[in-house]
Amino acid sequence: MQDRSRMNRRRFLKNTAAGVGAAAVGGGAMLEAAPTKDTPATAPAAKVDPAKLIWRSKKPTMDYRRLGRTNYMVSGIVAGIGGNDQIWRRMMDRGMNYFDTAGHYVGGKHELDLSRLFHAFRDELWITSKASGVAGYHKIDDEVRKLYLAAMKDFIGKGEGDLLGLHKQAVEKQKKTGEKPDLRPVGKRIAKLYADKLDESLRKMTVDHADCYMMHGVEIPWMFDCLEVWDAYEKAHKAGKAKHFGFSMHKHHKDVLAAAIEANKRGPWRIDLIMAGVNPGQFDHLRPELEALKKQDVGIIAMKTKGIANRPVDGREVRFKNLMGGRKYNEWERAKLWMLHLTEGLIDACIAGMKSNEEMEKDLALPMVKLSAAAQRELRAIVKLEMAGSCHLCGNCETNCPEHIAVTDMIRYHAYIHQYDEKEVARALYALAGYDPAQVCDNCGTCAQVCPSDVPITELLRELSADLA
Repeated sequence: MQDRSRMNRRRFLKNTAAGVGAAAVGGGAMLEAAPTKDTPATAPAAKVDPAKLIWRSKKPTMDYRRLGRTNYMVSGIVAGIGGNDQIWRRMMDRGMNYFDTAGHYVGGKHELDLSRLFHAFRDELWITSKASGVAGYHKIDDEVRKLYLAAMKDFIGKGEGDLLGLHKQAVEKQKKTGEKPDLRPVGKRIAKLYADKLDESLRKMTVDHADCYMMHGVEIPWMFDCLEVWDAYEKAHKAGKAKHFGFSMHKHHKDVLAAAIEANKRGPWRIDLIMAGVNPGQFDHLRPELEALKKQDVGIIAMKTKGIANRPVDGREVRFKNLMGGRKYNEWERAKLWMLHLTEGLIDACIAGMKSNEEMEKDLALPMVKLSAAAQRELRAIVKLEMAGSCHLCGNCETNCPEHIAVTDMIRYHAYIHQYDEKEVARALYALAGYDPAQVCDNCGTCAQVCPSDVPITELLRELSADLA
């Protein structure tokens, strides 16, 4: 075990370019990749040294794409929650080489469940995890919230309310005066949580380093003004605990992505990987930010790709089936086909929760599917119809809610039940919220007025309440 640890540490140093956060491409003959479906013409072609590409579990049955400047060749499908040791090994046999996990998944047990696989196949997988409950996902840490509200009280005279709304007011004052809020106390708190949770994740996964350790569910764009967080990552990187920094998000996408783009521009931040809750219905809404990130050579993995779908009733499903040689694709599979093949390479991979061998076989085949021009047109039309009214995760409903309900989170929990068959996940997260949104909501209609997608929010809140009563 000690020999394996030393070997992994040497490989860590060898595969990581000199300097903290440096790009993973080095000297030597460089190839300039021409724009293809996997490298959009909207982004400058990345110069890639083929010798620096990182391949793990490469199989002819899987399509691989370069995960931004990490240089990791990631399988088109990434494994989400679900399955067991037997199914996970079959996934690897099919060429899947990235398992998505986080400190809070499955009541904190998911990293432990995967630990034996991770330890046995460390060199064949891209291993990441995420610090949950710090900047979002199921909650923003109570002390983080308290310290930020105190900073806003000092800066703009307000110490309560929606954090995103306060952030926007602080930005306006900063533009007018050139002054900045003192976020050092909150930055120190976030940094400590990140470092502590990284150590905990490594212990639970029984590995000595993560290829990327991420902040989970970031919903506070001002986190990127907290350089203490970046310092915590740098220390972890120098200690050989984490190769890359990244984050996932479930709401406030436009604001968080814009802040990340700016952080990468000004430094010292060097964000290498994001996991965005993006579906075909909101893709155009987020496309400017995704294109900007791709130009920065950031890896992009899509999750929650199905969104809130409305099944078409005009026969398009049958036409698409005929165009695909009789192979039937359900709405989950169509959404992933769309994200993998119709986004001009802006999406590197999609997460799929594969709970059975049948789901695994279907999902892992999606990156290799060939779509004719006619099939592409039909897929665009059918998914556009399905995604009409899908939630953009913009957070407008939540920011404007007079009762301060975590509306976007509640919509996500509703989707876990009705779209993703994850009722226990929804139940656990709902319980952490500590209140019944249907009881708190006064039906004022504000959320409906500000929703760009006309999502029936109050109806969903009532359904969620009834589902989990």
